[in-house]
Amino acid sequence: MEPVERQGGAARRRRRLCGADAELARRSGVGFIDAPVLGTRQPAEEGKLVILESGPEEARQRLAPVFDAIGQRTIRAGEAGAGSRLKTVVNCWVLAVVEAGAETMALAEALELDPALFYEAIDGGTLDLPYLRMKGKAMTSRSFTPDFRLALAAKDAGLARRAAEERDLDLPLIESLARRYAEAAKQHGGKDFSATYLLSTPRRD
Repeated sequence: MEPVERQGGAARRRRRLCGADAELARRSGVGFIDAPVLGTRQPAEEGKLVILESGPEEARQRLAPVFDAIGQRTIRAGEAGAGSRLKTVVNCWVLAVVEAGAETMALAEALELDPALFYEAIDGGTLDLPYLRMKGKAMTSRSFTPDFRLALAAKDAGLARRAAEERDLDLPLIESLARRYAEAAKQHGGKDFSATYLLSTPRRD
């Protein structure tokens, strides 16, 4: 039997699960798998999550049917704990894309430009990200039904900041993202995390 850690938690909880609990599992003769996922509600419902699996190599075959049932792809990250660390890295990128999009949309509107012109300018190029388009549309239409709540985005940004601090890294963008999402979550924590845009531009009446 393999205990599986699939959901994200606070940095302290992750360290505990991937440290003391992994040792407990070893002493009990079972494997310990750390396997957070990438994806929101819709991919989860469709079985299209990306699994970031880490743990004992010998446990992989036994858990493959489980991961195949909930995900479209499984990435082997390494020993237990590497999956959660990889998720922190990926989350950092996603949070940066959304915040950059929010500020870009706000600037376009302030300069009295139709945001659609921005998408036309990047259309078909390497910077034309489908995810940016999707979140940008939510921003300009002020439609923030949550796929991923701002409060959770703020938590993830804080995890990335703490990971950088613990390793003595100078990462000013991550520091800025953590502050920004924390501020946005105070006002709009229940909305989708694209609502960080509301800090950059006045809400329409």
